[in-house]
Amino acid sequence: MPAPAASLIPTALDQLGRAAAPVPLADAVALSGFLDLVPDPRGVRGRRYRLSALVAAAAASVLAGARSLTAITE
Repeated sequence: MPAPAASLIPTALDQLGRAAAPVPLADAVALSGFLDLVPDPRGVRGRRYRLSALVAAAAASVLAGARSLTAITE
């Protein structure tokens, strides 16, 4: 399912990229639990990875300096 044209993903990733302080481990564990609650809009066929793992990897790449969707996927 493609993202709608008015997707909030770039905005959310920009906010993550501006985070200045390291996140405490307890907050990272809480984030993992929260991401598990996000509904997965993908169809059952073809899923290889949990959505929470994909979102966490995307957030980590933004925090590491990725500034575009292409950079995040790389």
